[in-house]
Amino acid sequence: MHLLKKVPCTQVELSWDRELAGHGEARTRQLRGALAGAFADDALFHQHDEKTGKLLYRYPLVQYRWRAGRGLVVGWGEAAGRLLGLPWLDLELQLGDEFVMVGDAALTMRQESFGVSERLLPYRLVTPVMLFNMDNYRRYQGMDEAGQRVERDRLLVSNLLMALRGLDVTFPERLYATWTKIKTQTCHYKGQEFLGISGEFVGNAVIPDGLAVGHAVSHGFGWMKAV
Repeated sequence: MHLLKKVPCTQVELSWDRELAGHGEARTRQLRGALAGAFADDALFHQHDEKTGKLLYRYPLVQYRWRAGRGLVVGWGEAAGRLLGLPWLDLELQLGDEFVMVGDAALTMRQESFGVSERLLPYRLVTPVMLFNMDNYRRYQGMDEAGQRVERDRLLVSNLLMALRGLDVTFPERLYATWTKIKTQTCHYKGQEFLGISGEFVGNAVIPDGLAVGHAVSHGFGWMKAV
């Protein structure tokens, strides 16, 4: 492996004062909204400019997930240190119609490696990735099966590169990635339906577990890990 960069990453796993049921997609959205409100003075938590209120078009350095009834908050780069200093314990949050308190917060910080591999490495999507917007999805629908396969790979590469650039990682050669298994499903984001892709792919990039790619990664989509 040719190491390109190490990027700090902090994960905060939040346990509640009582058990919470609910679908992961909805709970992730609720968690993001609750923490964006709790830490409203920090633009890293809500992707909006503090002065103008306008949406910031950048790779989200704070990402939210839901796993086995617990909330996960992941911070990359400058956000990694920020998460370590926040008052997580006994934090009161509203998740949907329920009010809960953080009973425990398990913090883990690592230096994650990004690099170039001489062989193709396998990865799996833990949550579906959203590669399509309205425009490119219309074009995709008009393609034959071979064209759709090429387009899925092209968008995968493009979104991997965008995530790397968002973390100031420069990939010095051609990044190669191709899907080996796919399953499509409908994902809901901001009241609209989008095509999500789950499955596995191989690529020549060394990517740490927990990186997220595609649209709406701060809402828990596109979370990947090595196989």
